[in-house]
Amino acid sequence: MQIGMFYQIQVPKPWTPSSDYDRHWEMMDQVVFAEEQGFESVWLADHQFRTEWSHSSAPDVTLAAISQRTSRIRLGIAVAVPPVQHPLHIAARTATLDILSKGRVDLGVGRSGYPYQMAAFGVDLENATGMVDEALEIIPRAWGEGEFSYQGKYFQIPTREVHPKPVQTPHPPIWLGCSREETFRKAGELGLGCLAMSSGGPDRLTQLIDAYREGIQNAKPVGKVIKDRVSISTLAICAESRKKAQERGAKILDWYRSQQDLRHGRVWQEQDPANVPSDYQWHYQRSVVTESSKRDEISSLDLIKEGRYCIGDPDDCLRYMEQYAPTGVDEIMPLFQIGPIANEEVMETLRLFGKHVIPHLAG
Repeated sequence: MQIGMFYQIQVPKPWTPSSDYDRHWEMMDQVVFAEEQGFESVWLADHQFRTEWSHSSAPDVTLAAISQRTSRIRLGIAVAVPPVQHPLHIAARTATLDILSKGRVDLGVGRSGYPYQMAAFGVDLENATGMVDEALEIIPRAWGEGEFSYQGKYFQIPTREVHPKPVQTPHPPIWLGCSREETFRKAGELGLGCLAMSSGGPDRLTQLIDAYREGIQNAKPVGKVIKDRVSISTLAICAESRKKAQERGAKILDWYRSQQDLRHGRVWQEQDPANVPSDYQWHYQRSVVTESSKRDEISSLDLIKEGRYCIGDPDDCLRYMEQYAPTGVDEIMPLFQIGPIANEEVMETLRLFGKHVIPHLAG
């Protein structure tokens, strides 16, 4: 099992004039250091209008900058959203990044579970799934063919040739953002890698990965290669002292959970509940109905002590990671730059992972 890293580029208030600047450049330094420590990948979210929670709104640009300061670490977009980004733009920009990074790019694709983000671009939720499905057909063709055309329900492309072409052959790996059993199975059936969160714990994840592996056994890949790989994300804070990590982690997790409450409320605030499409009902119920009543029932410190997050001393963090090995997951990409955490604290976590966690998992 490999260890990567995931960034939302969270920028908590109160802000200074340099808050965004500082957070981006700290992230850059962290990734450079992480590569030295043996981390395998860095994934950046692709979000719009997610104040404080995620200021990662141009991941391909950010990863292009990272590519010039690194040489080995894989660079992933998690995830491009075809309902707000034309698949030809996604294909061309990803190919450009692949060239600049000398063939280190992974492209995640998803429809987004947040209508607040999509409404600003005039996207009808009813069309989001279909737009992603068509984009998954278009992008590999744009990379691998010369002139081609496409006539779909949502995208109509006259005969055109897309440039540049990527370095990786036959093309960069494609992943699908997954949250439910249906999407895990769909990713497998389409021959795509699977990007997901660790929520639900190892037992639930095992069920989801089983569905993915079942789907991939008879995959009809949308591209020219099957990417049989699952990567999940969690939160991680590590310190030499368990007490220090837990106490500091609880304060940071308090911020994270408060932001989740704000986020869950905001993303559906402009959506009429009566008009939530059937394939978005799971997201709606999870955000608005089910989760809001549960989040305050247990303290952040108790959640950490229960082992719900990868927060503790090196032994705690290694145990957390090892519990996921039997699930069949291939990579865990923790979020290290969490809310108000300081750059020095992130660097210490990365150092301890490089010294104590990564070597054991690799061995």
